[in-house]
Amino acid sequence: MKILIIDSQFFVRAGLIQVLTSFSDELAIYEAPTFDIAQEYLNHQSDYNLIFLDMDIPDAEIRPTLQTLKKMAPASHIVLFSWPRPLSEIRQALSNGVRSYLPKDASGEEAKQAVRILLQNDRYLPEESRLNDNLSRQGSAEHFLSPRQLEIMQLLAQGLSNKEIATILGITEGTIRVHLSAIFKAIKVSNRTEATLWYLLRQKRLVN
Repeated sequence: MKILIIDSQFFVRAGLIQVLTSFSDELAIYEAPTFDIAQEYLNHQSDYNLIFLDMDIPDAEIRPTLQTLKKMAPASHIVLFSWPRPLSEIRQALSNGVRSYLPKDASGEEAKQAVRILLQNDRYLPEESRLNDNLSRQGSAEHFLSPRQLEIMQLLAQGLSNKEIATILGITEGTIRVHLSAIFKAIKVSNRTEATLWYLLRQKRLVN
């Protein structure tokens, strides 16, 4: 079985690989920290059984990414692999080619159950009640930001430029711009000043 993991976070990829290989040692697993690298893999071979896709991949938007995957790997089982998102976004992804959804905050038992099902090429979705529980428990926008995006927000609030943030995090300025665009959309602001104010108010609320 051939598996492609498209996710920018090394430790997340490593954890998923550990769970996958605990069920079978007959897996060919390919890692792509960016969508550009994923497309290079797909240009050479498109017969992946499973493609795990992070919804917050820094160099691509989710909808055109799914359209590209459908063209390049039409037979692949696409698994949305993401931190908790609004249920409307999950449903939209499912209507655009995603077959399964594995939340990154799944418990160990949930993750093992999901992987066991996926390796049998069956569809996996968490119970809808669990999704709704997540949303009611994590209803505010900041819970839909990835750890990397919260890290960027922390540096942004310190008054650092995109270039300075990119240097500190070891990524490109283009990646920072993509992340900021996604952050602004998630927290419903239109510029850096509003985003900084949002972050500072959030920190004050957490301290209080």
